[in-house]
Amino acid sequence: MSAADTVITQQFTACLVLGLESECCLEFSLTAAFDPRDPYAVRLDFPVPQGPDDADLSWTFGRELLASGLSEPSGDGDVHVWPCGPDLAMVELRSDTGSALIALPIREVRAFLFRSYAEVPPGYESDYLELDRLLHDLMGRA
Repeated sequence: MSAADTVITQQFTACLVLGLESECCLEFSLTAAFDPRDPYAVRLDFPVPQGPDDADLSWTFGRELLASGLSEPSGDGDVHVWPCGPDLAMVELRSDTGSALIALPIREVRAFLFRSYAEVPPGYESDYLELDRLLHDLMGRA
């Protein structure tokens, strides 16, 4: 099965939690993306307005991790997702240089996931992998 060329994107108003008190946060926009050619993953793009060429900072992680984190604590390693009341999901991103805690609106995240499921249903991701293209890309980088 061949994946569609349509990358699904959705912009969210997110909140960067500043400190231990969740009442103190900085609102910003981020973009979630799902590319059917990489059916297991979602990407969150964060604007970095003072970075080189105003480039975005991107985090890519499992679509299933994002989905399961809407109803129960999920994740190992660098990305953790958990529900925070009925309206918010918390996403914690960790790297060697620091971490960030971001609150996302659950309703909008669910809508984004449902749009991705319309392109690639959960459990059928392997049917959409283009192994020939992946091998070609890997060989081209060697």
